[in-house]
Amino acid sequence: MQIADCRTQNKRHNGQNSARRTRRFAVYSAFCRSTSLAALSLSKGNLQSAICVGLLLAALGCDRSSPTPSPGSAGRPQRLPTAAIRIGDIPLVVEVADTPAEHHKGMMFRPRLEPDEAMLFVFPRDDNLSFWMKNTYVDLDLAFIASDGVIVQIERLEAFDAEPVYSRRPARFALELPAGWLAAHGIGLGAHVTIPPEVTETEMTPPSPDG
Repeated sequence: MQIADCRTQNKRHNGQNSARRTRRFAVYSAFCRSTSLAALSLSKGNLQSAICVGLLLAALGCDRSSPTPSPGSAGRPQRLPTAAIRIGDIPLVVEVADTPAEHHKGMMFRPRLEPDEAMLFVFPRDDNLSFWMKNTYVDLDLAFIASDGVIVQIERLEAFDAEPVYSRRPARFALELPAGWLAAHGIGLGAHVTIPPEVTETEMTPPSPDG
């Protein structure tokens, strides 16, 4: 605004030959230039301050977990050996996770699932299990299964939910499937899951002290 005011004053004094008015105009013009430069300097300082504040806020924001990270930047999904199981009378091919590292990664970093894509988590014995959805991009059905193959608990897991879901009673297996799969196939509590012996007899080897 100050620069625009100076140009208005220039138009008002144009063509006037009075020495007094000319001197006044020169003084006023010098004042306008000085104040304009000061304002410009202040604006640059404010801009620099705004940039610094923005960078600081961006850096602080990096510490917060994002609800929708990019699949390519966060990690790669694991692909595991498969086994054929039956849920009730329904055959299903599942990936088998039977080591601590495979349990930890689970179905992380998969941007989408095929309609029958599933993973069976195998543990050495019945225990109180817990699952969360960190770095998991799709909603899932989760079935806790006792060592006798009976489904004892069913949960719906939401993508990226870091709140653990616990089994209310000991279970040896957990089965993750696309959200809605169990209901769509009429599978509920008490359904029996047939797991082949080569999977149920798997025993986890404790990690060596050397890592």
